[in-house]
Amino acid sequence: MNAREAATELVPRLALAGIPDAGFEAEFLVRIAAKISRNDYFGGHKLSSIASVRLEDAVIRRVRREPSAYIAGEREFYGLAFEVTPDVLLPRPETELLVELGLRECQRVTGGVIVDVGTGSGAIAVALAETIETEIVVGIDVSEPALTVAQRNARRHAARVRFIRGDLLTPLGRADIVLANLPYIPTSGIASLQPEVRDWEPRLALDGGETGLHLIRRLIDDCTARIRPKLLAMEVGLGQAAAVAEYCGQNGAFTETVRDLAGIERVVCARWA
Repeated sequence: MNAREAATELVPRLALAGIPDAGFEAEFLVRIAAKISRNDYFGGHKLSSIASVRLEDAVIRRVRREPSAYIAGEREFYGLAFEVTPDVLLPRPETELLVELGLRECQRVTGGVIVDVGTGSGAIAVALAETIETEIVVGIDVSEPALTVAQRNARRHAARVRFIRGDLLTPLGRADIVLANLPYIPTSGIASLQPEVRDWEPRLALDGGETGLHLIRRLIDDCTARIRPKLLAMEVGLGQAAAVAEYCGQNGAFTETVRDLAGIERVVCARWA
């Protein structure tokens, strides 16, 4: 059986399990199992017996609603491939905004310290370190397993990033640019998330407390009282930007909100005089 035939047979099985876009998912799983490119997939590549066994294992995992990226073991972010495991949140396209804002700020701040708070897989920190040379890039996370993944990703891309285990910015006394993709899902909203997120991604990286803003407010408080970065940029959830901007304003910061490609107010930027 060739790769496309195998994918066609899989579509009804995936659809029955409630997998969105079952056709795309079937192709992706076949290509993962066979370790082939899209050109090979459309070129009539024949599946080996070993690839067929790997495919069945991948399908069983996907039917259980395990994210395809965990099955593949990697996810693309900012044009780079990152190892991902259930110990880390899956990097998402909208989070690339934080990288863009960090790079833009680097044009104004040279030789500074850039901190990725809640670094997870290290995607933001590594993407920055791959692009800039003069700044010190630090990734902080409270999860030791996540930092282990982040360190492997830094080595994979030969990126100079210092990773530290710690609670928000507490290990540091200075930061010029702070980028943060912290948990922002309200605790009561976790149960209604897609199974791929709710059951597989680390709850520590999702649960933002009663309002979803517990850690974000703590970070703003610390930046106000102690760190005073030139830029604090925070990813927020749908409908949260106004509340976060208001809280920054109450702490004496000037704010700007940046929309993602879907038009959602996705990042709140804060600056202190």
